[in-house]
Amino acid sequence: MFERIIERLAALGYSVSNDERSLVLSEMEKTENFIKVSCNVSSLSEELLKVLIERTCGNFLFIAKNLGHFEDIDGDGFVKEILEGDVKVVFDENSVLTPEQRIDKIIDFLMGYGEDIIISKRCVCW
Repeated sequence: MFERIIERLAALGYSVSNDERSLVLSEMEKTENFIKVSCNVSSLSEELLKVLIERTCGNFLFIAKNLGHFEDIDGDGFVKEILEGDVKVVFDENSVLTPEQRIDKIIDFLMGYGEDIIISKRCVCW
């Protein structure tokens, strides 16, 4: 399972270094426990394994981003208008997303992936 997560991160364009492997492993274990407790199961079905992979990737990328591992992110928005007298700068809110916004959208999608699957796989505890 660990290697499938590393492959998925590579497919998303993130190469996991040897130093980060333990962080990926701990996020995988944390996410697996969350899913098991949420569904009240002791093992994960194939559908829940896919949820585990996506959510682990999202959690890891969230932590990596906040630790500053995405060095190529440009946080500046696109400038629509610059007025030099009295210095007025207007950012174009309708323009293409910045790289940081794109990464945030991907992370949000991955972290919330499969909520409907988790709900449908819940077992009643007697």
